[in-house]
Amino acid sequence: MRMTTTSTIQHVYRQRSSLALAAGCAVTGVLLLLSLARDWGAYPRPLFVAWVVLGLAVTWAVFVRPAILLDVGGVTLVNVLRDVHIPWTLLTGATSRWNVKVMVGHQAYTAWAISSEAERPKGVSAGMFRLPMHGRLHRVANEDAQLSSTAAKVTAQTVVRSIRAAKQEYDQAVAEGELPAVPEGTVRVTWVPLVMLVLLVPAVVVLALSLI
Repeated sequence: MRMTTTSTIQHVYRQRSSLALAAGCAVTGVLLLLSLARDWGAYPRPLFVAWVVLGLAVTWAVFVRPAILLDVGGVTLVNVLRDVHIPWTLLTGATSRWNVKVMVGHQAYTAWAISSEAERPKGVSAGMFRLPMHGRLHRVANEDAQLSSTAAKVTAQTVVRSIRAAKQEYDQAVAEGELPAVPEGTVRVTWVPLVMLVLLVPAVVVLALSLI
């Protein structure tokens, strides 16, 4: 009898260049805020502070938050204002031209996070889902280990290949009884209130101070 294993591992892909740009913007924003705080007694500038905070919020939402997540449940596209979760049972393909796109039939969902090159995935070990190593899954684990140890960069094309390989591994694992068969499920599109709040509050403050 085979043991059913549920994986909690998650692979995270983000744009390396976007993270570098965000880091530069964050340093600049913090330096501006420190400078404003130092001169606040003589020259308070609340509107300028609000603009800096708004800029930092936009930087986080546009350059840091977006990601592609792979786990045993499927693919999650973390975009600026919303998350799109696509179960493996519904995923029919993945392509990369300008951005990574995940297909569900004729419907395409675009990932904001990945365009030309991406950061190496975190936590790669022992196959995509930490499944028992039988046959093809063992070979997949070896290939993943070689990729993570030798690849300096992971491009959008490589991310697409990882999605396709994970889909194939999932289907094979279900067929062999390594993972339980699940209902087809649905694509979940979720708007994220926290991101809206982070962007809306400083924008409202900027508007209010501009009208004073």
